Amino acid sequence: MIYKLLILFTLSFFVMQGCGEENSSSSDQQVEVQSEENTTFIPVEAMEISERLIEQKFPLTGVLTPINSVDLVAEVSGKIISVKKELGEYVSSNQTLATIDDVIPESQYKQAQAQVLSTESNLSIAEANLKSDKILFENGDISELEFNNSKLTFNNAEAQHLSSLASLSAAKKSYEDTRIKSPISGLISRKNIDFGTMASIGNVVYRIVDLSKLKLNVSVPQEIINRVRIGGSAIITISALNNEKFEGIVKRISPQADEITGGFIIEIHVTNKNNVIKAGMTSKAELLLSKQQKVLAIPEYALVSKDDENYVYKISNDIAELVKIDLGESIGNKIIVSDGLKNGDKIVVVGMKNLGIKTKVKIEKFVDTKDEK
Repeated sequence: MIYKLLILFTLSFFVMQGCGEENSSSSDQQVEVQSEENTTFIPVEAMEISERLIEQKFPLTGVLTPINSVDLVAEVSGKIISVKKELGEYVSSNQTLATIDDVIPESQYKQAQAQVLSTESNLSIAEANLKSDKILFENGDISELEFNNSKLTFNNAEAQHLSSLASLSAAKKSYEDTRIKSPISGLISRKNIDFGTMASIGNVVYRIVDLSKLKLNVSVPQEIINRVRIGGSAIITISALNNEKFEGIVKRISPQADEITGGFIIEIHVTNKNNVIKAGMTSKAELLLSKQQKVLAIPEYALVSKDDENYVYKISNDIAELVKIDLGESIGNKIIVSDGLKNGDKIVVVGMKNLGIKTKVKIEKFVDTKDEK
């Protein structure tokens, strides 16, 4: 009886062990199936590359200066009897800023006007006498000598009139020069006179600056000057204005390199809205350089380096395959592809670490090339 129970217990043990192994095997198979289902595809982000113009930002530094700046100098000497504009104030074109004592210039101007009137009268009389003597000479009533004297008198009267007109013009200018006027509209950035002080000929009394537009003169290396064009864009950043950015336009390019630096001077114009920019502010400029032809370019982070070779994952029929490419020039965070890809190819840009040589992938997101900076 005991022997039979022992045999029965042994058989039950082996049956239970076999069932446990079967359940374990089924469980392992289920995990393996689930794993295979989970690794059917790898999620990635991709980009469809296309030919386009690539821009490179070239950094420059310079000082902003006014496009128009005028130093007003005194053209007559005298005491300042009136000051109408002060430092920092806005002036219009041809507006009077200050007045120099004009008593003597005004007197000389009036005398010149009187002299012109006198010579005009003398000229009219001489002209009338000449016409009369011409008729008398033709009729034989006066001699040729008398007629020639009449012509001489007319010529002298005409010369005196021309001389008086010249004197009047000079006197008028001297009188008008007592009014210091600005030839341009702008702001007063320098004021070197006060009421009652003496002004001397040649002394700078005011400086007027037009800040509606400013210019930035910078030197560009020879290597990139052929990629700079008039009308090209630049981004101007001014640290003194909390790094505020302004749009700049290339207006002028020097045709000759500087003899010392070897660089070419270009002039960038910046519109100064609301006159927030002050002349003399230091600024950083990012000059946008364009390729002359369209190229295929990819972001640097899409590259896979292996054995000193460059690769990308090209997607075709949901398969990401590692393909070798040849690279050209680097422009910013972009690299030009010279061989290995074509217009319209799709490449993986995020998720490359999870891929093998050929891997089935699912594109979860397309990166728009327009959003790439």
